[in-house]
Amino acid sequence: MTVPGARRLRLFFALWPSDDQRAALVGLTGPAIAPVAGKPVQPANLHVTLVFLGSVPGGGFPDLVAVGGQAGHPAVELAFQRLEYWPKPRVVVAMPARVPPAGRQIVNRLWIELEALGYEREHRPWQTHLTLVRHVRQAPPPSFAPTLPATAAAAAAAGWQLALVESSTHPEGVRYRPLATWPLKGRLKGTQPFSDSSD
Repeated sequence: MTVPGARRLRLFFALWPSDDQRAALVGLTGPAIAPVAGKPVQPANLHVTLVFLGSVPGGGFPDLVAVGGQAGHPAVELAFQRLEYWPKPRVVVAMPARVPPAGRQIVNRLWIELEALGYEREHRPWQTHLTLVRHVRQAPPPSFAPTLPATAAAAAAAGWQLALVESSTHPEGVRYRPLATWPLKGRLKGTQPFSDSSD
């Protein structure tokens, strides 16, 4: 783990996929987004945002690592089942059938610690989504809501990590780089193993 210096960092907490998951996600969503007129997200940038922090002083980085390193974060499964077009940000996203309770628990736990550090909690509820295409130039037709294959979705569902990610701008575009990662272990207390797949 590299400790940043005094520069400001644009940071967020996210669910971060493995290389195998990235390949599965590309195979799952690639054919569906191929007709969309926009800029596909590079596979290396695929993630699910949990908490967006924005620009923060580099000196606060160790505190954020301590927040992410709390023991006992539950494992999250994300079986994306459909695509949606969001017109205001002009993006196409993949969505699960419902918000995973384990993910919601992680978000709430992060915010409890972050508020103690002076960060202001977002008022919007966490919306589980995976951005696939940005800068969509022409809206897909109103019927655009493709369903993703359940078998392929299940292959990419498990094994996500918690990550503290830096967003930086480069000539070729935005690049996301995890500065610290933590495995998600165990079961959401009081529940059965969670799955987003359809009943």
